[in-house]
Amino acid sequence: MKDSVATHMPDFSHERGQLSVRAMLALMRDHYKEILLVALGVTLIAVAYAFLATPQYQGDAVVRVDPTEPNALGIALQNQDAQVLMNPSPGAEMAVMTSRSVLQPVIEKYRFDVAVIPKQIPIIGSLANKLATPGRPASPWLGLSSFAWGGEQLQVASFDVPHELEEEKFTLTAGADGHYQLTGPSGELLIAGVAGKPASANGVSLDIKKIVARPGTDFTLIRYNSRDAVARFTDLLQVQDMAKDTGVIEFTFLDSNPWKAAQVTNSLVDQYIATAVAAKQRSDSATLEFINQELPRLKADLKRSELALNEYRSKAKALQPTAESQAYLQGGIELQKQYAALQMERTQLLNRFQPSSRWIVNIDDQLNDLKRAMSTLDTRFSEMPSSERQSLDLERDAKVAETIYLGMVQKSEQLSVRRASSTGGAHIVDYAITPLHQVKPNRLLVIGGGVFVGLIFGVFSVFIRKHVMTGVTDPSYIEELSVPLIGAVYFSQHQMMYSKSAAQRLALPSGSSRIPGKRSTGIAAPYRSKRRSADPFRDDHLALLAAQYPQDPAVEAIREVCSPLLNDLSHIPNKVICLTGPTPGAGKSFIAANLAAVLAEIGHRVLLIDGDMRRGRLASLFGQGNAGGLHEVLRGDRDLHSVVRSVGVDGLSFMSCGSRGANPAMLLMKTSFDDVLRDLRPLFDVIVIDTPPMLAVGDASIVATKADATLLVLRSGLQSEKEISETVKKLERSDARVLGAVFNAIPIRRSDKSYSYIMADTAAAAQPG
Repeated sequence: MKDSVATHMPDFSHERGQLSVRAMLALMRDHYKEILLVALGVTLIAVAYAFLATPQYQGDAVVRVDPTEPNALGIALQNQDAQVLMNPSPGAEMAVMTSRSVLQPVIEKYRFDVAVIPKQIPIIGSLANKLATPGRPASPWLGLSSFAWGGEQLQVASFDVPHELEEEKFTLTAGADGHYQLTGPSGELLIAGVAGKPASANGVSLDIKKIVARPGTDFTLIRYNSRDAVARFTDLLQVQDMAKDTGVIEFTFLDSNPWKAAQVTNSLVDQYIATAVAAKQRSDSATLEFINQELPRLKADLKRSELALNEYRSKAKALQPTAESQAYLQGGIELQKQYAALQMERTQLLNRFQPSSRWIVNIDDQLNDLKRAMSTLDTRFSEMPSSERQSLDLERDAKVAETIYLGMVQKSEQLSVRRASSTGGAHIVDYAITPLHQVKPNRLLVIGGGVFVGLIFGVFSVFIRKHVMTGVTDPSYIEELSVPLIGAVYFSQHQMMYSKSAAQRLALPSGSSRIPGKRSTGIAAPYRSKRRSADPFRDDHLALLAAQYPQDPAVEAIREVCSPLLNDLSHIPNKVICLTGPTPGAGKSFIAANLAAVLAEIGHRVLLIDGDMRRGRLASLFGQGNAGGLHEVLRGDRDLHSVVRSVGVDGLSFMSCGSRGANPAMLLMKTSFDDVLRDLRPLFDVIVIDTPPMLAVGDASIVATKADATLLVLRSGLQSEKEISETVKKLERSDARVLGAVFNAIPIRRSDKSYSYIMADTAAAAQPG
């Protein structure tokens, strides 16, 4: 078994500075219980949320935005910017759909600007509400009648408060037969009313449409500012293009009431259509008014041009038009029509934009281009006879005036009809229907996500605790400080049982040392290495692991320490070994006592000295008291040989720390301590001295300078790198001879398969019989 332990030292290569996949898998395997526990906790929270959270239902409707018609004047736009202006993108329409002009009427209709919150106990109130029937208030739990326990209903028709009281919390207390009382933020009574009748007082008006609640139940009312109400409403609303640039837009709205979710969605699309129709009608009315104002002038221009043409023809002889005159006439007509159309378009745009805007400037540039084109045309046909040219000019003016006048009359009639039957440029494809299933929370997704997040969080928490929040867990770190590692001791379950038993003994009445349920003889039984009992505490007083469980893996590891220790000190006949550590709790006393027992087991005469005269506890391992020990010898109160005791282990003697006195370091610095060691050396082969923590007091430094070798005891995960390095530096400054370090209480890892085999063999060997 010893050979097995020696050849299967634990692998700590993944504990420090390496984050490989293999190391992470080993870490997960070592701490799988902690990971599963964290995952279970997160999953339970996810399950509670999935079943206790208020369900949300979704209403959805579809609207199609129609392509924009040509401009109201019936004249094709002459530039790309104007085309963009008159044909907005679906994105622009979606911005209109979420504007206050569309949302505000719906918010006021369904009172989304008023929050009604029943007064509930967190979590318990949500659970009670789940079990209640809407419209039937549940009986109060635990006698708390002022809280809502499910089934309550409160519908507010209107609630108006002064501007300075917006967003403040009001308390409404239900009474009998629909009566209620409203108190302000400071607890003052504002309104006492009854459901179905509007009431107002102190600048506050309230109209409760319906109230179903036990008398004494409290509700919190909040009147939101219009801007904040819109912001809260848009959090529940989503408007999106179902397919890019198609103009098919979907409205979705979330609410805890499935019927309300559908109704609000339909109200939204109806309100959008109504707003678009009203805007379209306003635009058509403005354009129609402009046309009606222009028609008398255009009609007068037409009559004047026709009269001028007829008068000229009656005076002059009719001429047969030539090909040249026909070209001049046709070109002039087209240019005049374009010029007139641009002037009308400019007049229309001036109702919406400033003369310096890019839209007006663009049209002005086109008008200047047409003027230059007309000037060029006149220059080209300047050689024509004046009579023929005058006749063509008059004919051109008459035809242009006639075309514009007839087009305006036709458009006026069209606008009158369209204004009466306007659709707003959009139509509803699908209305929302009442949903059957909730969309939030998605229980399957939430629970599955809880399991996944719990596992991730469990692994993360183990990693953080292992590598960030704990002390050094890698024994190889000590070797970076030029201190050899001569032993790695696993955590002992048997020793933990002894520690619990010691705590139980301390809890017994004064003078009693028996374990509850076990008979005590009051005499320390001698150590028996062969016979075993079914009781794990075979001796009421001897709590030494090496004596009770010599095949425990921790004891086997301590035997490993003996070999380099004795080899290094082989030239010294009577060896003095000092054990110390950085901080309390490292297990120095455990290592010292069991090391002494193991050395005695192999035939050495061993003396174990408890050198901690401040808090020494080694005597308790042997069922003895501290009185009469090292402290009394150094003070000269006791003879050296009278304080050396037998502890029931062959070859092992013990000297306690003695009574605890003031200034132990001063006693250790006196020559009397050197005299004690000089007198004891001839009597024993090995003297093991347990000392206080190195960083706590200076006692250990004094003893270490007088010892032949010092062992540094560290505990896995207890000391930080700084504490260990400071301890090593302090030993070096004391000129102590540090033989090496023993890493104690290493946790048993499932990833260390060889250790599993050792544990199995050890457990089998330790069975009684």
